[in-house]
Amino acid sequence: MAKQKPKRYYTRTIDLLFLLVFLIVGIVSFTIAFTFGILPVKWTMAAAGILLILFLILFMLSMKKLPKWAVIVKRLFIILLTVVIGTGGYFLDKSRSTLHKMSKNAAGSTTEIYVVVKKGSGIDSLSQLEGKTIGYQKGVDKKNAAYAKEQLDAEVGNTTPKEELDYTTLYSDLNLETVNAFVISDSYYDMSKSNIDGFADSVDIIQTYKKKNDAASGPDIDVTKDTFTVYLSGLDNMGSPDQQTRSDTNLILIVNPKANHIDMVSLPRDGYIPNAAYDYKNDKLTHTGNDGIENSVETIQNFFGIPIDYYARVSFNSLIEIVDTIGGIDVDVEIDFCEQDENRSFKKEDLICLKKGKQHLNGKQALAYSRHRKTKGYDNAGRERAQQRIIKAIINKLISANGLTRVNDLMDIAPNYIITNMPAEKIADFVSGELNELKPWTISSITSDNGVYEDLYVASLDPSLGVSNVYLFSRDEVHAVVNAYDAARRQLQMNSFTFNLNDLYANTPKINTSENIRYADMAENPQ
Repeated sequence: MAKQKPKRYYTRTIDLLFLLVFLIVGIVSFTIAFTFGILPVKWTMAAAGILLILFLILFMLSMKKLPKWAVIVKRLFIILLTVVIGTGGYFLDKSRSTLHKMSKNAAGSTTEIYVVVKKGSGIDSLSQLEGKTIGYQKGVDKKNAAYAKEQLDAEVGNTTPKEELDYTTLYSDLNLETVNAFVISDSYYDMSKSNIDGFADSVDIIQTYKKKNDAASGPDIDVTKDTFTVYLSGLDNMGSPDQQTRSDTNLILIVNPKANHIDMVSLPRDGYIPNAAYDYKNDKLTHTGNDGIENSVETIQNFFGIPIDYYARVSFNSLIEIVDTIGGIDVDVEIDFCEQDENRSFKKEDLICLKKGKQHLNGKQALAYSRHRKTKGYDNAGRERAQQRIIKAIINKLISANGLTRVNDLMDIAPNYIITNMPAEKIADFVSGELNELKPWTISSITSDNGVYEDLYVASLDPSLGVSNVYLFSRDEVHAVVNAYDAARRQLQMNSFTFNLNDLYANTPKINTSENIRYADMAENPQ
């Protein structure tokens, strides 16, 4: 007769199984933490060391005979630790996935690219696309489109390519049957589902290609030490941020990690600057977005003479979703006003009206405040101040205790409404650097309100349409931007400071004085 194993044997086996699960969860979570890099290494190493010691203590306790109550407490403690570590690993992995989706520049990751057709078209295989027209995006997702085109050309013969700047237009082409199919990457497919009504229910995926992403190209910047700039573009309408349309909100963020300071530069949408897409002929800044955000970046770099290292583009949907997701924001509204709703409806029942003073705004109210500019004397300058107040309020909410509890929800929606060319690895490095120091940040505002308006022709509109009311920058405004960047980059010290009363800008970088640039002091009929 086989000898029965003692009860202690089974108790120890159960304890070791608990510890095995704890060990596996810990290894997976800390692998994510070390490879992602968003947490400071010293934090991760310290946490790993503490958990290793706890594991060894728990292992030794499992080898000893303990009272029943102690065994129960030990197991509950192991379960609690496993849940805490697993939850941390889950959120780190989710953060990594979110950044990769937003940045479109995750080195080593894989992008899925879909070939989609109109539902009910009768096309369900690539062979049926022979002799058909296929749409490709030539805007911010052009690299993925080019990859898919290579694959399709190798598999399907005699197709006609049709290029568009954004997926909203390609989707419209599909419905109008000017294309029979188009290719779209996975992140933009998800974005289109969130931003285009009926998108998911009206298309079918007939092929999926997988593309391995190369290391992201871009400026060689240590974002934990070096000053860098970000151009923030807000679209003029609702919909996906990949649309190539007018840029209603234009901000340059000059980020100085050493000083923990951000200069937030507001640029008027009607700013009169040379448009790169029109051979640097003068145009409204807002119109540069019609030829893609890269065109806006090139145009701004040329005008101010400073590099724009990264960009981020958001749609009006994002402001509503972000503000509502974080539970609203507290803003000091500058004036009493009424504004159209998010659908641009001026019906009495749709108007959004706010009173002057400090108040709590939801997403739609924040959007209305960021849009309003029609009140006389408030105008575009007032709207730019409002946009800066809203951005500051969002930042303040996010770093509050209440805001931190909403981060998980925010990560769920961010990839659908924000695109950026800042690599995920750079974002992680920046966050890690700030967590490592934990110093407060300051934000300064630079606004453009010393120029003048004038009626002039713009490059992107036919002269037969007449003149447009444009904003001419003052030279002082441009100097302010250039000097802010130069001071942040050089970490200006008072002992190296010189001053010339006869020429205030003698020892500062020169501004662009190309013959086609028109400053406020050159206006013939200023308004």
